[in-house]
Amino acid sequence: MDMGDCQTRQSDDGGATTDIMNPPTVPSSLSIFHEDILLSILSFVADTPFEMAGHDNPTFGQSSLTHTLPLVSKQFHRLTKQHDIFWENALLRLVKKEHLWEDGMKRFVFDSKCDKIRSDILKRNHNRNRRDKRTRNHQLQQQQTRAEAGATTQTSATSNIENLKSENSDNTAKEEALLKQACDAIEAYPPHNHTASSSGIHQCIYKSIVNHHLRYQGPVFYMPSAIRLGSPYGLHFFEPRYRLLMSEVMAPYPVSARRGERISPMVPSLIPNNSLRHNGDDDDIKADLLNVLEQNQSLLGKYQLPTFIHAHQSPLRKNTPATIVQVRQCMVSRDGSADVYLEPIAYIWIDQVWERTGTGGLYEAQGIRMGKEVSESYEYYRDLPRTIPPYSA
Repeated sequence: MDMGDCQTRQSDDGGATTDIMNPPTVPSSLSIFHEDILLSILSFVADTPFEMAGHDNPTFGQSSLTHTLPLVSKQFHRLTKQHDIFWENALLRLVKKEHLWEDGMKRFVFDSKCDKIRSDILKRNHNRNRRDKRTRNHQLQQQQTRAEAGATTQTSATSNIENLKSENSDNTAKEEALLKQACDAIEAYPPHNHTASSSGIHQCIYKSIVNHHLRYQGPVFYMPSAIRLGSPYGLHFFEPRYRLLMSEVMAPYPVSARRGERISPMVPSLIPNNSLRHNGDDDDIKADLLNVLEQNQSLLGKYQLPTFIHAHQSPLRKNTPATIVQVRQCMVSRDGSADVYLEPIAYIWIDQVWERTGTGGLYEAQGIRMGKEVSESYEYYRDLPRTIPPYSA
């Protein structure tokens, strides 16, 4: 049999020949769908990292959208990489389902606005330093600037009221309105690490929430004990490594916070801020800052106070539960020992843990926050009485 016999084969009825070495490709059944329909179908199975609760490995950061669907075919790979709708749908699902993600998106908007105010302060100080000896013209310019800022603020307030009215009239869902705020914030003042294009804006928001809200890193105090969220307790730190822990945690706060007085929330380079003038030159920036702070009082109380990790369950390793505790009151003695009053605010799954060199045994850990449902389940099963089955011969 020669090569020609191998390449072709005649049908029994003497019809046309077929190439048996290169059989015809069978079109995929998915090719009959329009791309929009296919995207809608895939959205039902395209879960995102850390979306699926109850996974055997709670710090497992893989998902069907990032690690499964792109490997199915070139078409799936193109759809999952080029379309941001999967990340948009995931954010809407998670914000609606889990308060943890709602707080994360609010923090994203808050941090973006704070970055914008910091940028305004730097520009104002830079321009102020470049002015040499302007007197009357400078004052006239400042008065004009304040008048324009006041008009802008009034216009902004009016537009905000109109937006709220339109949102209420259209019955816009809360999660959709919050996501729109996040998109507007990232477009107006993008974060420093933002490299995604406009088509990937939802993926950028998702990554930012995971990296700066779900993930938590801090020094570790290790002592097995029974801890419950919202139930404060007191401790006395006397070991050198834990004296160092409290020294680092309380360092950004005023001296009064280490003397047993009330600890107030802090926002780096904004609260407190000594670079803003009191003669009226910076009233527009002060108004913006005050507005942002008033709108985010709950976030300040939750996330802008000193915190660290209390590892209360052994062993100290990956996937072990631990707790983020907030320092509500602190009294540091002259020898460095400290009496502290702590409030547990969130459970985490430890993802990484390591000993810091030169600290006398102080550990650092990174973890993933638990959602409300997982936290309640953890407390329920942890508090169940552990009975020993009777011995039978």
